[in-house]
Amino acid sequence: MLCKSPMTLLLGLVAGLLAVSTSAMAQDAAANFDRLFEDAAMRVDYHHYGDAEKESISLDVVVKEEPWPGPVKNLTAAPDYGKYRFRVVDLDSGESIFEQGYSTLFGEWQTTGEAKKVEKVFEETVRFPYPKKPVRLEIFTHDAKGKLVEIFAQEVDPSSHLVRRPQERKDAEVVLLNDGGKPVSSLDVVIIADGYPAAQADKARKDLQRYSEVLLSSPPFNKYRDKISVRGVVSHAEYSGPEEPRKGVFNTSRLGCTFNTFDSARYLTTIKNREMRDLAALVPYDAIFIMVNSSRYGGAGIYNFFSIFVSDNEYDEYVFVHEFGHGFAGLADEYYSSSVAYSDFYPRGVEPREPNITALLDGPEKLKWKDMVESGVPIPTPVAKHEGKVGAFEGAGYSAKGLYRPAVDCKMKSKRAIDFCPVCSRAVEAAIRFYTE
Repeated sequence: MLCKSPMTLLLGLVAGLLAVSTSAMAQDAAANFDRLFEDAAMRVDYHHYGDAEKESISLDVVVKEEPWPGPVKNLTAAPDYGKYRFRVVDLDSGESIFEQGYSTLFGEWQTTGEAKKVEKVFEETVRFPYPKKPVRLEIFTHDAKGKLVEIFAQEVDPSSHLVRRPQERKDAEVVLLNDGGKPVSSLDVVIIADGYPAAQADKARKDLQRYSEVLLSSPPFNKYRDKISVRGVVSHAEYSGPEEPRKGVFNTSRLGCTFNTFDSARYLTTIKNREMRDLAALVPYDAIFIMVNSSRYGGAGIYNFFSIFVSDNEYDEYVFVHEFGHGFAGLADEYYSSSVAYSDFYPRGVEPREPNITALLDGPEKLKWKDMVESGVPIPTPVAKHEGKVGAFEGAGYSAKGLYRPAVDCKMKSKRAIDFCPVCSRAVEAAIRFYTE
């Protein structure tokens, strides 16, 4: 019989205590969730309108979707990424019981030249666990100095007869592409196939399967394959493909996906948020992809809103994962030489909120990813002699000067077959764990 050493016994005891502690914390979190929420999601659709200088929000509809696919713990600990942040406040205690950061198409539009001339209205949504009693929904924006400013507050009654339920959609087909387990403990991704007529239903299914595999085989998602559920929704269109205004093509698909957003030829988006959400609600979802039936280069990714890509372009797999870096993990673009429609997207003197770019306003010692920089690597970091290392390389966020990225190259910078850099990869993994642990 082998005797265990005192150190082995001690380590075993510590591991056991940690396991018990983790289990207890999980039980406490679940109990707290059950006290405050139902196993359902409250979807609040609203209209966001204004111009470059002002913005307002008006409530549209409230929808109850089942089940709640998101996490049941750390409900107020979501990172402060995105231009906007909302919180759900318990009326009795005045405490925040759910918070999340997000970005919107309206927020991007505010930085365009058009927004200085006209007002526009956009459809948007916030979504949170379904409360058991009335709550106050508060929405904030980050102003030009990065300060949170409230732009909307309203009480919402979950028992109101005005709360809607998702409608059965006989015009849509649901396809399970990968099963990651129960929605509450998995990352649930929905891919909505748009611009596929009924005659191309088989192509839609094959495209869905292909991109599900692209996601699940791409680092770091491949490490969490058994915790990621991917479902497809096929809603047959009257016409094939999206709108292409520069070609005079306006065959509006079900989601109204269109190139030339903000007059940028490659910027592919949709403004039909409610239709998108109604289709997504056919399955449990934490993150939304839109797969557009086209061979033209383009796409978009808006944090906690949607990611969109085309099915048949030579760069489609790159675009697919790159845009999910935006839409899911809140990553910034690291390129700086391509033309964009924005002006002053990152205001000077304000530290970007994204985890993968910095203005170094607080100096090298407070670099966001300082713990990943090897000793001896200077900050800022010259490319010479430091390629392949983590540092702070100038050029990022659509600007060649004043903004810095973590690596010489990354999937968020170059349009080629390359993985996320270590800093971006860590941010993606943190987002995955937020939904799965």
